[in-house]
Amino acid sequence: MDEKPRIADGQEAVFRYGEHQSGAKSSNFGNPRLLCILVCPVILIMVLLAVSENSIWVSSLDRGLHKAEVADQSLLHAYNESSTVIIRTMAHNLQHVSAEAAVTQIHVYTSLPELVVNLNVEEFHDLPLSESEVIDETLRTMWKQTTQLFPEVGCIFYANEEGLYVGYERLPKSFLKMRNVSYTFGAEFRASDTTPMPVCSYCPPVSVLRPGEKTYYFVDSEGKYAETYERHEYDPRKRPWYRKAVAAKGNMTWMDIYNHSSGNSMGTSAQRAIMKNSKVTGVAAGDFTVNLLSYFMQDVTSVIEFEEGFIIDAKSGLMVASSRGMSQVARPVSPQDNEGLVRFHWKQVPDCLVESTIRTLLQKYGSLKAALAPEQGGSTLATTDGRFIFTFTGNLQPTFQEAHGWLVVVAAPLSTYMHESWRQQAWAEKTSTLLHKELADNVDKHQIKTIWVCALFSLLGGLFMVCVGFAITRPLKRISTDMLSMAKLEFLSAQAEIIIDRDGVDERSAHRTRFLSEHLKKLFSDLAQRTRTRRFSKNSDDSAGFTDGEQCSSHSGSEETVRSRHGHSRRGVGSGQSTETNRTNRGYDRDGRDGHDCEDLEAPSRSCFRFSTPKEVLDMRESYVYMVTGLKSFARYLDPEIMRILVISKRQAQLGMGRADVTIFFSDIANFTTMAEQLEPETFMSLLTEYLDEMSKIIMAKRGVVGEFIGDAIMAWWNVPIDLGQEHTAMALDAALCQQLRLQELRDVWEAKSLPEVRVRMGLVRGTVLAGNIGSSQRMKYGLVGDSVNLASRLEGLCKYYGVSVIIEQEAAFAPAVQNRFHLRLLDLVTVKGRTQATELYQLLAEKGDLPDEFDAEEDLQYFIGGFAEIHRLYRSKNFGACAEALKQYRRQFPQDTPSKMLLRRVETLLNEGLPADWDAVHRPVRPFAFSLRQSTSLPL
Repeated sequence: MDEKPRIADGQEAVFRYGEHQSGAKSSNFGNPRLLCILVCPVILIMVLLAVSENSIWVSSLDRGLHKAEVADQSLLHAYNESSTVIIRTMAHNLQHVSAEAAVTQIHVYTSLPELVVNLNVEEFHDLPLSESEVIDETLRTMWKQTTQLFPEVGCIFYANEEGLYVGYERLPKSFLKMRNVSYTFGAEFRASDTTPMPVCSYCPPVSVLRPGEKTYYFVDSEGKYAETYERHEYDPRKRPWYRKAVAAKGNMTWMDIYNHSSGNSMGTSAQRAIMKNSKVTGVAAGDFTVNLLSYFMQDVTSVIEFEEGFIIDAKSGLMVASSRGMSQVARPVSPQDNEGLVRFHWKQVPDCLVESTIRTLLQKYGSLKAALAPEQGGSTLATTDGRFIFTFTGNLQPTFQEAHGWLVVVAAPLSTYMHESWRQQAWAEKTSTLLHKELADNVDKHQIKTIWVCALFSLLGGLFMVCVGFAITRPLKRISTDMLSMAKLEFLSAQAEIIIDRDGVDERSAHRTRFLSEHLKKLFSDLAQRTRTRRFSKNSDDSAGFTDGEQCSSHSGSEETVRSRHGHSRRGVGSGQSTETNRTNRGYDRDGRDGHDCEDLEAPSRSCFRFSTPKEVLDMRESYVYMVTGLKSFARYLDPEIMRILVISKRQAQLGMGRADVTIFFSDIANFTTMAEQLEPETFMSLLTEYLDEMSKIIMAKRGVVGEFIGDAIMAWWNVPIDLGQEHTAMALDAALCQQLRLQELRDVWEAKSLPEVRVRMGLVRGTVLAGNIGSSQRMKYGLVGDSVNLASRLEGLCKYYGVSVIIEQEAAFAPAVQNRFHLRLLDLVTVKGRTQATELYQLLAEKGDLPDEFDAEEDLQYFIGGFAEIHRLYRSKNFGACAEALKQYRRQFPQDTPSKMLLRRVETLLNEGLPADWDAVHRPVRPFAFSLRQSTSLPL
């Protein structure tokens, strides 16, 4: 018999057993029709085959073979032609889709400099950018843009009318390799002509600056000066990009590709003048280098194997970028690689892909400019030599394209798509020829042999099917009856006919039934497959609990699937316990799905093969569907763990409760009522359903029991009815953190749908409660009763009071494995409504090893936890002066922290009004913060 899960202490009395049931009576159908279906067709077919084969082969063999060969050749030729056309069409479509995706990314890439320039124009519009403090803040902003916000932009810089120039750039790898340095970024700085040399943390030292010169230097990981590598005379106001921006009077302009003043890279820049009172005060600019653009093209074309791309200037024919690297785009002016780069004309590029695609465009449109016409953009063509298919377009960002006139080409060898088809066609032709030759050589030898073999198989097949028919027909009916009883859940009632004694009295009968069920499923899989001509409609599928993706699988295969699912969803539990749980969970997973998914059935009366399938097989499969439907529908009203215990116990559920050590979880959506009033009912229900579904999946994956859905609130618990060991509180805290992380992802999805922000408050308590079946003898449910249930709901409500997401109490905070796994902050010492005993509150922050987004470094997190604990120690020891000073320092670092703000207010009140005679450190919140539990059947004792 299957082993049962280990039930938590005190729950044996809850799941006690009723009276033994009487066994079902067996019945016979008389002469089974299955015997006739198995035996008669086999004998008839074999005899007819043996009698007719010889005459048919003799009369039409030669003519038939010749016609077959001609037909095969014709079909093969037609297939080759059609498959080639289809695959070429699919290749064009796939190439077009892939290229459009790549062009879209390039479009975004080329628009980034404009975006950063517009941001900086707004950022620097009213700032006196020649002051040291403002220069420092400007460099800090540019560093963040270069490294975090816009890493694709190669250089971000600014210059003003006083001659000031500041900027950061991502240095080419070849330049860094030549210099033999480990830096990634460099900076350029020229001091103002009218103000003293600036002194700031992000500025280079005054000692390395020279009036009228621009200093080039490497920067460290924080964007600060590391070492100088070059300087020379430079006036930004005389540079073409500055003059072009000044002439545009605040409009966006672009420069053509040019060599940077450092001489180590080339690129194109977007610039815009900063206007103040109709005068130019400075210019903000940003550019991307040809090197970075080539690397970017390499990334976006790597999705399809052997796909390459390049960009060419349609006006000059010069290369702009290539996914094959800078060697296809430009070369150094001198071997020293410090005097700039010169770009290749497309005719100078030693690449047949570039030459074939460009010559095809020139032949079709006459010039590259004509190919840039809007009506031509995004077209997919094959090269004239038939070697490549390519997509070309000029549909980039409008202002950018107007300034540059670039043509983007994404191409791939045709053999990438056609190679396998050509190989299969050649193989098919060769195989067809060999088969026809072999058939012609051997057909004479096998004519007589085939007749004797058919006759022998007719005799043996008939005898074998007679034996098989008698062996399986009678047990098959019994299995159908047993399955129907299980589908009706009769094993839970006093009238059940299939009861296996708890102590294994009738274990041999059960073993025989399971053995026959497993082997008959394999034996009739081919036979049953013929009856499935179409599937149930969608409504029938839903009512039976099946989805379109569910298909029949073998017993062993479904067991492996269930083991795999539980193996991934039960992390944190001991291996021995997991093994035991997996054994009891066979055939049923956490989502309520039947582990042995079965094929949907066509109703017998509607099947066109109604009389070709044995009635017993149809009855058995139909009964099995009823069983699965009943169990799935039943499981949706119970937690799977409770459902498994009830089914495996094979006894009726009865009223009763027992003490249990559990971890209780309550959660609630903040501003739920406002959200419900603002949203349309359909939208609101869709959001609430998605939220409850995602959260309950996480709870069950962490081995929790979802006990209640109270509107938007969720009540769950751990360690009952299944014993999870001493670390069940750690599992619950892990589930709470996983829910908060999942909520962060869901908020991004909901924000994209213009839905309100969803914040959830959670409270967790570890304590002893009464757990078991509550209700009447006719209607009952499994739930918890006790003071800890009330406390968990109060803690959830206190989350709003303290402005935190998750609150736990002291017993949960010091439960096994909690202190070693999680970051907890001492929050307060309070008495909640309904309790006189003080409760120590803790805030759950994160799992150790993870740094929450609110903290920049581990030291900040340690101070956030330890510093507040020390503040509470001072407060409780009545050292209010030192406590106030510590709180003020604490709030300077964490100004948004609500608990410290509240505690500071209490301390200041005590300092101003004096210490009451009956004062203690216990805080008593005035307002009730927990929702009412009167709607829940899991009530506090």
